[in-house]
Amino acid sequence: MILEVLAKRKRMGSFLFLIVIALCFVVLNSVNYADETLEKEEKVLSWLPYEQALAKSKIENIPTLLYFYSDNCGWCRKFEEETLTNREVRELLNKGYALAKINGNSNQTVMVEGKKFTESRISAEVYQVNAFPTIWFLNYDNERIANLPGFVPSDMFLPILIYIRDDFYKKYTFQEFLELEKNKQK
Repeated sequence: MILEVLAKRKRMGSFLFLIVIALCFVVLNSVNYADETLEKEEKVLSWLPYEQALAKSKIENIPTLLYFYSDNCGWCRKFEEETLTNREVRELLNKGYALAKINGNSNQTVMVEGKKFTESRISAEVYQVNAFPTIWFLNYDNERIANLPGFVPSDMFLPILIYIRDDFYKKYTFQEFLELEKNKQK
């Protein structure tokens, strides 16, 4: 009888031990999954349709970045692979800008001030984009601040993003801003 009780306790202990191990495995996997999900979210830029980006800009009082690209553009791919994958660039864009990605060769319909346009027509007629990639910066009232044509590496793109986001363009030329930043670091 005592041997039977000890055997049951041993089986029960083994069973509980297996349950604890299984729970630990489940918890550890869910933590890894949460980390991977967070990591993936941090790597993704929050692109919005054109009209939604403009609305977000007004509501949140942040500038809009319009990224004009083409699927067959090598410099666009280089910009996306090198500049837009930079962690600091992604963080600054996701936190400080309303983002819209517009394919300059697309016939997808977009609403602009209540009128239907294709993305290619917005590129060519509304923003006069004639080369890809091109970035247009707009303020929260959807007024144009500046455009930035061509490939820009991340080390040059970061100060531009700060210059626009923090409204330095209202007081300083970009060169003056760079000098201010350089003097701050001394």
